[in-house]
Amino acid sequence: MKNQISIYLVFSCAFFILLCLSVWQFNKHKIKSYNKNLLSSKINQKAKEIESLNINIENMEIINIKGTIQEKKSLYFEPRTYKGKIGYHKLVPLKVGKKHILVNRGFTTEKKQIFSNKNKIEKINGLIIKFPKRNFFELENDVINNKWYSLNLEEISNFLNITLEPFLIYEMNNSSNKLINVRPNTISNINHLNYSLTWFLLALTLSIILVIFVRKS
Repeated sequence: MKNQISIYLVFSCAFFILLCLSVWQFNKHKIKSYNKNLLSSKINQKAKEIESLNINIENMEIINIKGTIQEKKSLYFEPRTYKGKIGYHKLVPLKVGKKHILVNRGFTTEKKQIFSNKNKIEKINGLIIKFPKRNFFELENDVINNKWYSLNLEEISNFLNITLEPFLIYEMNNSSNKLINVRPNTISNINHLNYSLTWFLLALTLSIILVIFVRKS
């Protein structure tokens, strides 16, 4: 009898976990679909000219913004992948007036920093989003050794010794620095609906096994 109760408990916990994973992936699919539709409605519109970070900025907006690229403060987030290649996302602070905002300049397979005595003024065209929260499954950053695995606004600000605005720009249409432009995870090409269906089918299979086990008992 005790063995049967233990088996039922294990099956129930496994079923609940699989169902939660299915719902989680389905919610990610809905969020991604919404963001993709939102971006599609704005991608062909004229980019919004941003001259200051003192104004109200909307999430998921295509913008043009001019500022000073602080190359010496570049960070490389790892591991990131692009079409099967493993590399980094290069993030660089952009100084606009007296404020700073982080720019994802794109994917690269190696760490390359351009050290210059002069700060370069550039006009950035990109997609601006609210700074994402750290994913539960992401690794903790190794700040001491300058190794970055997750986006943490407070940790990055403290490491760079600047106050960053709670937004992140994904640069678009830039080939000058030989980086491959990327998009946020919320509009990536990951098929969360397939993952959701897979977890649900596993939960359903587990429930069928449990029913068969109960009948035989």
